[in-house]
Amino acid sequence: PTPFPDRLAKIHPQDAIIDNARPYDAADKWAPNGSQAGLHLLNPARVAYFDAKVRAYLGPGPHRVLDAGCGGGLVSNALAQLPGYDTIEGIDLSKEALTYARTTAAAAAGAGKGVQPRFQNGTLYTLPFAEQTFDVVVVSDVLEHLLDLPRAVREAFRVLRPGGLLLFDTIDRSVASYVVAILGAEFIIRIIERGSHDWRLFVRPSELERAVQEAGFHDFAYEGFQPSVRALAELSAFSAGLMRAERMRGGWQIEAPSSLMVSYIGLAAKPRTD
Repeated sequence: PTPFPDRLAKIHPQDAIIDNARPYDAADKWAPNGSQAGLHLLNPARVAYFDAKVRAYLGPGPHRVLDAGCGGGLVSNALAQLPGYDTIEGIDLSKEALTYARTTAAAAAGAGKGVQPRFQNGTLYTLPFAEQTFDVVVVSDVLEHLLDLPRAVREAFRVLRPGGLLLFDTIDRSVASYVVAILGAEFIIRIIERGSHDWRLFVRPSELERAVQEAGFHDFAYEGFQPSVRALAELSAFSAGLMRAERMRGGWQIEAPSSLMVSYIGLAAKPRTD
């Protein structure tokens, strides 16, 4: 495919070939044995990375976190089980995804595990929070879906306190990501529905760096975030009906960036005022 001339320009919905509703329109799609099974496999690695960066940059807490584009609440609910987080808010367009997020959160709270995140329907382009509300904004598996990337980044900057962190993971626009995330995931393995992604909307690290710097962030850094061979094999078997979700043990690995990178994970910081 031919990339958009400028990934940071606002893209008209009719120009993108992506469905940001149907792949996420049922709560059971977010279950470990649903169409978002791959997100459950990668979640432990990304949450561990996010938590480590929060503690390294901001200390032990307590921290206020916004999970912007939270989907089924996989990141929100995992962070809620860890010490040092006293407020976790999740926002997403999909009401069905939020149903799964709330159900999971309520079950954990009922068992006396951690804080209970709050979830609401909304958009990253107009976050329903005041300026400088949060210590951390997480934008996980979201950037590659956005048609106005700079606007969403500016909103994240607005609701972060000075010194706060933007944490992200997203898909690189590369040959490797086209083979794995489009051809493999949507057409060969069929682990996700066709139209879940538009390769042209994937974000190169240099583009994201420019977007966050123009919004006012600094200290942009990222690492490769790759599925293990075992994870790919297990997801293939799961999609073919040859393996149950609860038996999958493969995960994602954080490694040095490379030309073979499919996804990447990283951070940017809002400058302090002191």
